[in-house]
This record gives sequence, C-alpha cells and structure tokens, in this order.
Amino acid sequence: MLDVIVVGAGPSGSYASHLLSKSGFSVLNLEEHKEVGKPVECTGLVSQRVFSMVKSGSRVNDVTGATVYFPGGGSIHVEKTEKTIVMDRDSFDKDVSAMAISSGADLKINARVIAVKKDSKGIDVTYRENGERKNARSHIIIGADGINSRVRKELFQERPGRIVSAYQVDSAHRMEDQDSVEVYLGSEYSSGFFGWTAPSGNITRIGVASYRSAAIKHFLRLNSRFPPNKIIGINGGSIPISHVKRTYSDNAILVGDAAGIVKPLSGGGIYTGMVSASHAARASIESLESEDHSSRFLSRYEKYWKSDIGMELAIDGIVQRYLFSMRDSALRNIYDILSKPSNISLINRLGDIDYPSRIVFAMLIRNPSLVGHLLLRR
Repeated sequence: MLDVIVVGAGPSGSYASHLLSKSGFSVLNLEEHKEVGKPVECTGLVSQRVFSMVKSGSRVNDVTGATVYFPGGGSIHVEKTEKTIVMDRDSFDKDVSAMAISSGADLKINARVIAVKKDSKGIDVTYRENGERKNARSHIIIGADGINSRVRKELFQERPGRIVSAYQVDSAHRMEDQDSVEVYLGSEYSSGFFGWTAPSGNITRIGVASYRSAAIKHFLRLNSRFPPNKIIGINGGSIPISHVKRTYSDNAILVGDAAGIVKPLSGGGIYTGMVSASHAARASIESLESEDHSSRFLSRYEKYWKSDIGMELAIDGIVQRYLFSMRDSALRNIYDILSKPSNISLINRLGDIDYPSRIVFAMLIRNPSLVGHLLLRR
C-alpha cells in the first residue's frame, strides 16, 4: 500500500510529490496527459519566490513594470526594482516534475483517474494508463488535478464558487517595451476581470479573462490593437478565484486550482498552488507518522495554508468583487486618484504580485474617497 497518491503533475502536484518523496515516503503521481506541461493554460508570470522553490531554466524574460489602461484612454505606469519573471510554463512544469522524480516519486503519464473510492482502510484509485485499467491504494490522496478535479468531484462534491473563463494566444509580435506587462480594465476588454499582454521576447502573450461572459468576444477587441495574422498558438480554460469551503477530508487533501487556492485579483495560481502543496506535504507527513489519516487530523492542513496566505486571498477576493464590477465611469474616477504622482510612488514602493493587499490597505488609508467609489461602483 502506497503512502500517498498525488493526482496531477502540474507545479502543485509535482512539488507535493517532491517534498513527500524527499522525506522518504512512497508516492505515485498520476498525470492524465501524455506529456507533463501540456496543454499550457497559463501566462507564466511569477515572482522570484517561485524560483526560490524550484531550480528551473524556464525563464524567458524579466519585467519590472506594468502599464494599466483605464476606460476613456487614461493609463498609469508603475515600476519596481524587483523583477517579475516571464517563464515558459511547459518547461517549468517539467522542471518541477523532474525534481519529484529525482526525489523518488513514481510518475505515470497518460494515466487518467476514472474512480476514487474511500473505505475504512484508505483510498482506492482506478486509472487508465495508456488505455489499460489499473488500481492503486494509498493512505492519503492529494488532489492537484485542476479546476475539473476528479478527486474533488468524487470525495468533496463541491466546486469553487467563482470561476472566470480565460482565452489567451501566443502572438508572433514583439512588443517594443520588453520590460513591462500591460493590463486593460473596463467593459471593452472584460466582464468582471481584465485583459493583458506579456512580453516574452519575440512572442507576446495576449489574453482576456471574464466572469459570467465569454472571454473570446473581449479578446477580439483587445487583439485588434495588435498586428493581424500573428497568432501562432491558442490556449484557455477556466480559472477558480475562490476556494472551496473545506480543502481536506478523511484521507484526502485538495491543493492549487483543485481547491480554488488561486490569487483572486490576478488569477495566478502557481505561487499559491505551490504554497498549498508545501503545507499539504507537511500535513501528510505528520499524518503518516502518526498513523492518523482522519479528517480531524488532516484539518491542520487547512490551518497551515490559511495562516500563510488565507487572509491575503480573503482580502483580495473582496477587492476583486468590488473593483471588477465597477462601471467604466467609476473606473475613470479610480484612475483620477491613482494617477497622482504620490500614489504612483506608493505603488512602486509597496506593490507585490503575490501580496497585493499591502498596497490596497495603503491606498485606502491615503485616499479614503476610494472606499466610496468601491462601494458605489457607479
């Protein structure tokens, strides 16, 4: 009987597999696709924190700035000394998976989970590997299998409450400014979220995410700002921006997108997913050493990750609901406030891609009128 079965070999699943295997536990990592890292459904913008967890050669560019476009033509540019990394997500996923394999994890690709059952002795997983039906048993299962998680469906019967749809392309257009991403706010480019471009050398990633509205129609408007007939790749999918009510059960843990542990303001899930994976590994190790795999014992996993990033996600979720439901006229009022030099300076000093609530609190304290705009949204 295995110690842990990890379903999904994205960054969250591979990182949990690495940490558990490195600690001497038997780990089976099941990946439904024929290749780790495919299909790519990510812009690939991460902080240096992510690369401190994983040694990877997937970096394709560094950016230090962002230009935010508001309805009506106004824009602000912010700049930080700390670099944000633009990476090749395919290569990054492979690098994290290689860490897990090197630590002793048993990776199975083209291995789709078709059933997950729980009994008094543990977890029974049925999967098809290259078309052949197989079974495996473990004390604990970690669901790292994304927004459509089979583990969550079978054992938790819950789905994240807020989900945005995303549509992104790789364009053979080289942005003149390779040091800055672009963010597009307002009803022209999204419903309830935003559009973006990320410079990646000779390729530019152009995308839109939208809430309760098809992202493709907004994407077409955004893409019209760029040279036509340049698209060389298309990807997209759903992004959870709120987590499920409970991320643990008897013998089971959910991490990353499967749990909805994603940054609500940006939709970024790599850092939060790997943070949740590290806490899942810690709780699983303690559970295995104590030979107690009950829901009561594994509840410590949720306490661990919430004490780390739970408050951040909660605050960002509140801001997301208010900010991205604003009318264009309200966003123009926000622009008038944020474009003041003193506020730009504050953003430059305190802005953090992983912890945006720091700048939110500072802005509200310095500009109390923002509260009214957020609440009225007119």
